[in-house]
Amino acid sequence: MLLNKIPLSLYVHLPWCETQCPYCDFSITTEPVDGNDARLAEAIVKDIKHSSDFIAGRKFKSVYFGGGTPSLASTQSIKQILDSVRDRLESSETEITLEMNPNDVSEKKVEGLLGVGINRISLGIQSYSDQELQALGRNHDRKSAIQATKKLKDINSTIDLIYGIEKQTPESFTENLETIINSNVNHLSLYQLTIEPNTIFYKKELVLPGEEAIEKMEVIAKDLLEKNGFQQYEVSSWSKPGHESQHNLNYWQFGDFLGVGPGSHSKISNKQEIIRYRKIKPLEGYIQNQKLADLKTIAGNELDMDLAMNLLRIKDGLQHQDLAIDLPASFLKKYQRGVDEGLLLKDKIGATQKGYQFLNETIQLFF
Repeated sequence: MLLNKIPLSLYVHLPWCETQCPYCDFSITTEPVDGNDARLAEAIVKDIKHSSDFIAGRKFKSVYFGGGTPSLASTQSIKQILDSVRDRLESSETEITLEMNPNDVSEKKVEGLLGVGINRISLGIQSYSDQELQALGRNHDRKSAIQATKKLKDINSTIDLIYGIEKQTPESFTENLETIINSNVNHLSLYQLTIEPNTIFYKKELVLPGEEAIEKMEVIAKDLLEKNGFQQYEVSSWSKPGHESQHNLNYWQFGDFLGVGPGSHSKISNKQEIIRYRKIKPLEGYIQNQKLADLKTIAGNELDMDLAMNLLRIKDGLQHQDLAIDLPASFLKKYQRGVDEGLLLKDKIGATQKGYQFLNETIQLFF
């Protein structure tokens, strides 16, 4: 029997992309949409319907359309999916986010998305520098990035920005941040470029900025963003007060999430265990049969590490009563060791300033 008190979010994976970004290891396809968005929407609606055991009567705390590039799908297909869950949302104010690439941002498209219930746009800018965008293999330029940002000026939105890019300097990074600050956007996801296996970049010899330059960029970000009303509330997330991502917070607070769409991941809790699984990746295969794969029970040391990798990302920590789960005794024992070493907070679950600065090392306490 599932624990109904654990918050549940819905993640919808729409896999289409115009091009394969060389740093991306997500489940995507560069095949044209060609009307398959309607077929996929139908399969996703069916998948949600058949997931009632995992949903267990809970309402969705948030909905997130990710990808891929969800904005390549028709507004009608987005509506079809949202219509199927409207009575399952926690409230009329439930956060519903959709990712967009700058090239897809038009007044008509945005108006249509808002009309069907999207109330938050995540804009994948990554950089406002043509040189850096070319280095990232992006299919938009500085001009389209600035135009897209302006068109979303009065809309609840967040921008994705990458640092540590080949040919990037602290000066060009500062210009990127200033462009965002001047745009009045209320949320920023700021990621250091990491080279993952199974990506195009993994096979290349890149000349990335050195450690000193990276540290300088991080200092610049902290200084500039805090001066302009942003607060860091998670490792890679900055927001103005009241604009934190509710969907991502649910991940980090170890809430549950139901993933639908090809290659999507889920995490579901019950009284005995945590389970994680994903849906099959091929688009046509998923449309035909929404099979799950890699079903795995998370317990013991693995659960301790899973908890640490999520809970400790939150900058100000969490009160025990804010957690929807009971922390295992094995986790608490390892946590106490971190408290003794000055890396973890005593009065709540979270890292001290030192522990947060060396978060990867701190998390190793739970291995």
